[in-house]
Amino acid sequence: MSSTTMSTPMPIKLLLGPILVGTILNTCLYGICVSQFTTYFLSKRRLEDSIVVRYLVVWEGIINTFHTALFVYLIWLYMVDNYLNGAFVLSAPWPITAVPLLTTLSATPIQIFMAYRVLRLSQSPLLFAFLAIITLTNGAIAVVTSVLAFAVHIYYDGSRLTPLVNSWVAVMLLNDLSLTMSLVFYLNKNRTGLFHKTKNIVRRLTRSTLESAAFGSLFSIMVLITFTKFPKTALHLVFSAPMGRIYASTLLSTLNRRESLREDLAGTNLEFGESLNFHADPSSCPSNTTASTIAANITQDQELEADSSRKPSDFSKPEESSV
Repeated sequence: MSSTTMSTPMPIKLLLGPILVGTILNTCLYGICVSQFTTYFLSKRRLEDSIVVRYLVVWEGIINTFHTALFVYLIWLYMVDNYLNGAFVLSAPWPITAVPLLTTLSATPIQIFMAYRVLRLSQSPLLFAFLAIITLTNGAIAVVTSVLAFAVHIYYDGSRLTPLVNSWVAVMLLNDLSLTMSLVFYLNKNRTGLFHKTKNIVRRLTRSTLESAAFGSLFSIMVLITFTKFPKTALHLVFSAPMGRIYASTLLSTLNRRESLREDLAGTNLEFGESLNFHADPSSCPSNTTASTIAANITQDQELEADSSRKPSDFSKPEESSV
């Protein structure tokens, strides 16, 4: 094995070390996801979700479990099955080449789901179409990357896929930033004229959206840097291996956050819809549609209630004040 080590352009620790670190990090994040999955399935509010949302959660549970188990199996391949096989160190096992495919199988449904949330907030089919096209393009590039990577038998030969991998990660980063900026923009745009407590809730939603996006964007940027600067090492796996778990955690935290939002709203003396339709000076709000839109999106979209057919016009109109 020493002769094989000497012939490699990079030390073995830069090949096996990142795989081990990436597997540990990936497993830790999967543990967080399992906790979030448990919280969701024990919550009664899941029964109010549409069948599509529940199937999405189940799908994420399956694909994330499989991907995590696959990386544990990868460690088994190196440490047990090929412990004394020096040539295997330089090979490209299929669990590594499947990373883009499995990541996009987790990320693409969630990104479409987030694009739908933007549609509910913006009421703009064109914006939704733009976000959906970016998402599908990202998924297609990821699939092509994995298909071509399966033909790589020597790990160092994978460096020729650098432009394709960079394109995949760059489009994924663009997609995440577009989704995040759209959500933040429309959440803040619809905040005008709302009750103070409701504004605070919208501010919390905006902050959590930015925090989730920052975490995923950081990992995407690090994949770009490590794969471009060190293409003949496995450093990129430290960040690319757990990316699917990051997307799953973002989805689950969005679903599980609904109960705390309801508890915050319960602290007011008015019902949620009534508080949004009450203004000391009706002229200070551009329109009741603005308030109703943000109500519909927090109670129905942000909280993901099954009754997606309810429209902003369903909220009661404000009573005329005698003041």
